Amino acid sequence: MKKTIFFLAALTAALTFASCDKNNGNNGGDTGTEVSIEATKTGQWHYFSFAQNQELGVADDSDTSWKERTDWDIAINKYSIRTNSGDSTTSGQGGVYTCEAGVTFASLTAVPAGATFEADKTVTETGMGGETTTTKSTATVIQFQLDANGDKVMPPVYLPSPVYIFRSADGSKHYKVSFTQYQGIGADGATVSGRVKFTYAEL
Repeated sequence: MKKTIFFLAALTAALTFASCDKNNGNNGGDTGTEVSIEATKTGQWHYFSFAQNQELGVADDSDTSWKERTDWDIAINKYSIRTNSGDSTTSGQGGVYTCEAGVTFASLTAVPAGATFEADKTVTETGMGGETTTTKSTATVIQFQLDANGDKVMPPVYLPSPVYIFRSADGSKHYKVSFTQYQGIGADGATVSGRVKFTYAEL
């Protein structure tokens, strides 16, 4: 009887350890870490580090000091995203790979062979406020439903973005990211855009 009890206890401990080990691994197979970013103000970028799991600071679009820094991996301004790459940096080696439709956060366990990472570019866009020029990634927190002419449906209809793989600023690590929220409820009960949530895990 004592041997049976000891065996069951040992088996339970082994299973518990195996479960914890799986959840704490960095092979992309865990449930990930959830992050909330209050990027509700247009023109302000929130800079985030995956390695440190924290927001490093907030800066206006005109603040170029962050181009010199390599401690941030992504930045968020409402639905726009920056990676520490291309025109957003002087030396960063970040970038983004957009996963194919049908790829889920859970199913993605490694960087696909031959994956090409896109760098940030400076773009000029025309909107209700006229022309604006900014530097950003092709990745976005959400996507917009388009009409037959390729224009945004108005009022906007938000669609989920695909799963992304972001390369770290130093180019040594890769993180899968799923954006799960763009809008939240404010203190007055109204819907607020830019209350971003995402889940990430190292691959």
